[in-house]
Amino acid sequence: MADSPTAACPSTIYNYLKQNLSPKSEVFLPDASDETMEIVQRWNAYNTPHYIVFAKPATNKDVQTIVKYSNDKNVPFLATGGGNGYTNTTSALKGAIDVDLGFFRSVSVDAPNNRVTVGGAATFDDIFGPISAAKKELQTGSCSCVGVVGATLGGGIGPYQGIHGLILDALISVTVVTGKGDIVTASTGENQDLFWGLRGAGFNYGVITSATYRIHDQTNNGLALNGDFIYPTSAKEHVFNVVKTYENNQPNELSIFASIMLDPVTQVTVILISAIYIGPEEEGLAYIQPLIDSNPVRSNISSIPWSRLVKENRFGADQFACLKGGNHSVFGGNLATFDVSTYVSLVDEFIQFYTENPALATAILVVEMFPNAVTKSIPDDATAYPYRDSFAYFFFSFVFSDVASGAIAERAGLTWRNKLMSTGGKDGKLEVYVNYAHGDEGRVAWYAPRKIPKLLAIKSKWDPQNLFKWTNGLV
Repeated sequence: MADSPTAACPSTIYNYLKQNLSPKSEVFLPDASDETMEIVQRWNAYNTPHYIVFAKPATNKDVQTIVKYSNDKNVPFLATGGGNGYTNTTSALKGAIDVDLGFFRSVSVDAPNNRVTVGGAATFDDIFGPISAAKKELQTGSCSCVGVVGATLGGGIGPYQGIHGLILDALISVTVVTGKGDIVTASTGENQDLFWGLRGAGFNYGVITSATYRIHDQTNNGLALNGDFIYPTSAKEHVFNVVKTYENNQPNELSIFASIMLDPVTQVTVILISAIYIGPEEEGLAYIQPLIDSNPVRSNISSIPWSRLVKENRFGADQFACLKGGNHSVFGGNLATFDVSTYVSLVDEFIQFYTENPALATAILVVEMFPNAVTKSIPDDATAYPYRDSFAYFFFSFVFSDVASGAIAERAGLTWRNKLMSTGGKDGKLEVYVNYAHGDEGRVAWYAPRKIPKLLAIKSKWDPQNLFKWTNGLV
């Protein structure tokens, strides 16, 4: 397919899809006033794709029809599952079809066989209840509103990673409509090359309509110890030295989140540290005692069920992080070490930043330290995911309402990302967990040089016309 799509008439696309999709599917034009129009809202309203038609397929065959039509008529498209995503690369998508997977949101638990099958648009919040009711658990991301499949395709990091590995390591099989318009199953026993590529670079190959995962018996009867602590900036050096002690010294059960932010209650810059221990409370308390002893100005320590953990930890930040429709600019990266002096200096820079830019008061740095022993125990060549050895992940997140603030956020994010990579990155190189990508880093940073040749070979086989290029594309 050519890089510049042929100008398409929205009404022509609309009429074709209305006539050729199944009766339970839905098709809308952007100016539709139909009260039944329900589409997945994008979490990020900044640098959005430009859609001229919205299609809600009801079956795999419907998705296949859209893919084949798009290929034949040179009309680009993008599948929307959970609706979350950081990258700016999708802003290059113009005159496109939004393939809204809102009808693919089912969750089916097979407890005796330790399986759960989810639709392509199911979120973590959708799976918590059914899996918990079966006395099981699945490794998840850190926010409840994120799509399960979307998180998986980029890797799937999170607080249960130290126990069960990446989310993609729990993936058993998927149903996918490929760039060639074929409906296929991919697993370790069927279309193995495609399955390899989907696990780490999955946005490049097709539309996942369903995915089956291996679920696990509950750890510690389904309870995790959570400790949230807020410290004044005057304690920055001490607190970050405490965080440093956990580097290469985390048990598999312990995850640490470290943030610099403006406290929405007091309107002063603070350091937020959250710790999750997936095990007995007394064991967890011993591991987080240094944080307890560091004189936080506010703290909350409690045991939380797996089904509510990511919604309630970090003082309930999930409810704010999941608000959709804001203009977000996010810059991420992977860390090999935690350099204390870098974060100490960043606190002062954030204080100045908030003073000079009150419209960007929600700017935040988050560093996530997830144990990687289990992740590293799986051979690097088992999946496309390239960063099993990363010690931690970070992202700077900005929310803004005007163009001028957006430009300031872009400059600050780039500067601060470079700062963290220079002192904490592996050999100073830019490596980024692809789900945290801003979009400017390029395929070497997203997928790693050693993985790219095989990924490109798989691409030429399953998506030869490069239909799937809009989300951190290989090509």
